[in-house]
Amino acid sequence: MEFVILGFLFIRQLTQYDLKQALQKKVSPFYSASLGSIQAALKKLESNGHVALENKIDNGRQKKLYAVTDSGRQHFLKWMLSEIAPNRLESESTTRLFFFGHLSSQQRLIVAQEIVYQFELTVQQYAEVELETAQIEIPEQLLDIAKYQIKTLHWGISYQRQMLQFFKQLYSEIELECTSDSHESLFQAEKEKQN
Repeated sequence: MEFVILGFLFIRQLTQYDLKQALQKKVSPFYSASLGSIQAALKKLESNGHVALENKIDNGRQKKLYAVTDSGRQHFLKWMLSEIAPNRLESESTTRLFFFGHLSSQQRLIVAQEIVYQFELTVQQYAEVELETAQIEIPEQLLDIAKYQIKTLHWGISYQRQMLQFFKQLYSEIELECTSDSHESLFQAEKEKQN
């Protein structure tokens, strides 16, 4: 929660209500939060010096605006570039993707590479389970139960492969951005030498 809040505060100062609205409108398909969890996260972020609170009067009403601090920016970037725990792969990869715009092309490439690596491991683990499952002799009275358990496994494999393919494609796109940025930097440097 705290990193999602910091990601939104990178853009502009927000109130608790603004944050709740942003979460509902922008990230609710893959991330949900109650006002209580937002308040708790803001309190923690503020006590750690990652956000600053400013009281403002707007149309005669007092508003508490939260802004990300330099410490908060560093905290957020450290998280974005950190390794993803396998049990949080789906939610973290989606959340980090949502905030890729806060990163440089090189940083995006690093994060996308980490996500691809983690999905490759996950797909490999699913494939191993599938092989083990294929070798199990299922008693006749459990065939119907096993049939849908195996279908669930196949759904999981398909989903993980689809996620892997998506992030591999994204990695390739970002790699092209980096190449383009590199060429542009060289061109700019050469142009400055000539002047």
